Amino acid sequence: MYSQNIIINNLSFNYDVNTILKNINLTIPRGGFSLIIGPNGCGKSTLLRLIAGLYPQYGGQILKGNIINPFKNWGMIFQEPDKQFTMATPRQEFIFTLENIHCPQEKAYTQINNAVKLTKIEELLDRPFIKLSGGEKQKVALAIIMAMDPPLILLDEPFACCDMTTRHLLIKQLALLKQAGKTILITDHNLAGYQNICDDIFGFINEKFINYDNEQKRALFAQVKPTLNKHFEMVTSSSNADFSLKKFTLKNPAKFLINQVTIDIPKGKGILLTGENGSGKTSLFKAMTKLIDYEGNLFFEHKEIKKWSFRKYLSKVNQAFQNADDQFLMITVQEELELSQFKCANSLFDEQSLQHYLSILKLNDHLQQTVYSLSGGQKKRLQLLLMIMANPQVLLLDEPFTGLDCESITIFINLLKEYFIDKNKTVIIISHNLDQMDQLCQYHLQLQNQNLKFITN
Repeated sequence: MYSQNIIINNLSFNYDVNTILKNINLTIPRGGFSLIIGPNGCGKSTLLRLIAGLYPQYGGQILKGNIINPFKNWGMIFQEPDKQFTMATPRQEFIFTLENIHCPQEKAYTQINNAVKLTKIEELLDRPFIKLSGGEKQKVALAIIMAMDPPLILLDEPFACCDMTTRHLLIKQLALLKQAGKTILITDHNLAGYQNICDDIFGFINEKFINYDNEQKRALFAQVKPTLNKHFEMVTSSSNADFSLKKFTLKNPAKFLINQVTIDIPKGKGILLTGENGSGKTSLFKAMTKLIDYEGNLFFEHKEIKKWSFRKYLSKVNQAFQNADDQFLMITVQEELELSQFKCANSLFDEQSLQHYLSILKLNDHLQQTVYSLSGGQKKRLQLLLMIMANPQVLLLDEPFTGLDCESITIFINLLKEYFIDKNKTVIIISHNLDQMDQLCQYHLQLQNQNLKFITN
């Protein structure tokens, strides 16, 4: 009998020489809002690509089993937003996408306008993608999917770079799409916002995906921590500063991001940097690593950073990029590690320590794997491990926990405390994932309304 559901029958899948999925059996109901959860590397992203037909057509091998997918049309949001787009601006991307699905022009403009209004991206339409933040790109990606109007929507960690307001807005729009009869399948490590929307949760337990029962779902949602509950320390004038900003101004072609700010950023502490998507957090990091220009003064160790030589400065101040792919220089995991070992500035991070962390981060079985074929979470774990081995005086982390499960986040928080905070080194972290941030950071720096200030909550 023909089924309207997505049915996965005894499926096993290999990528390169690694078995990603083994004997998976699932039925994903049509017209439902289904969430897939599980630890990094368990195969969540792979499963979405198999359902979409991207695998094995463009990679990997089905060893046995099959997928019955009744949907002829689908739309997908990938984990890395930079891989989502072909054109230079969101407006061009909308037009290109709807032309490719042969949507009549008048209907296309109506659907584009509706999607733009619902996701509130009007001001982003003509800005180049290279000028958008990660969260802004994810908003645009969902808007384009909404304009396409497919019956099946697949989303892989689609809100990882979104602030909490944007996250709830976009989940609300997905809920409306579900009410309109769309089938939605989404992977996420963060359960905030799904409590009253999600129909089914499929989780990876004992090497199998299972459908959680109501009691298991209630237990999962009871663990959600949507906000910080810590009062942070207030920075005093006597604090020893790593960076000093004097009438510091940062802008892009569209607007001022930071305007005439004077503030000291203390040394040897963990500092959480928050702000809405597009407020300028990543741009601030780029200014602090000499990648973009600014007005006013930005001092590091009492010396204007424009007067530092590029090489010497970046040996002291280093940044983990939001997109892990941008960090890698070599082909395989082993080659990346060997390069970092050769350059390693951390005398405490010896071979024994490296092997220990490779094991607990579950990277030791992927040493010969191409870095770009790793899962999103595995890439992040490798990226952060390499940054810790580099051992700069200041480490700037831009959304470092995107795609990481709770266990991995805990491991890295402990690593950052041991190798940085406890050694009087500075960690400044941009994160919309607030889970466990109070265990790493003593100060909370907020970027809001073109101003930087320390707050205590």
